[in-house]
Amino acid sequence: MERFKEDFPDKLKNFNLEQLESSKQSIYALSNDLKFIYFNPEWFQFAEENGLDKEALQKFKLGTSIGKAIYGIVIRSFYKRKYRKIIATSDIWHHDLECSSSKEFRYYHQGVYPLKEKAGILVINSLMFKLPMNNMNRETFTAIEERYMHSDGHITQCVNCRHTQRADKPEHWDWVPTWAKKIPVNSKLILCPNCIDFYRKS
Repeated sequence: MERFKEDFPDKLKNFNLEQLESSKQSIYALSNDLKFIYFNPEWFQFAEENGLDKEALQKFKLGTSIGKAIYGIVIRSFYKRKYRKIIATSDIWHHDLECSSSKEFRYYHQGVYPLKEKAGILVINSLMFKLPMNNMNRETFTAIEERYMHSDGHITQCVNCRHTQRADKPEHWDWVPTWAKKIPVNSKLILCPNCIDFYRKS
């Protein structure tokens, strides 16, 4: 699978291709119209660790819009707005985010850097720390469909933090490791109140 175009190395500012290729951080770059123009090898490793199989990875070819990789209108709008601002201003932006698996609490730092002549941005995702989920003060719940299935037959999960909404107490969002690992087929992905509040205010 092609990972970058010939002219990509010439667009780099303060980085070189060798650095990016050997990095253990998940890195990608976007053109000024927010389409993928680079993936480093570690990006694919990160994607697979987060549940994307080889067939799903085929959707993220060079030239694909970043919008197809971000679920949820609010989050997609948030990142597009931030990324466009960096391209317009050539500023650097830093952002911290949780991206946990069912077994590990993982916290990442995203550094976003402009390419030369407003050609796009370079996005570097660095793992700040990870802890076994059982070390976290996070109550876990069993995947019991009767507890979580709403009257429309869907299980509602937060697209960002992966918590699942209770059907009988919709104000409660539980950490259900089974569904954090593999989203149920009948899931409806939205943002929970905590996540939507953060992304709308940021």
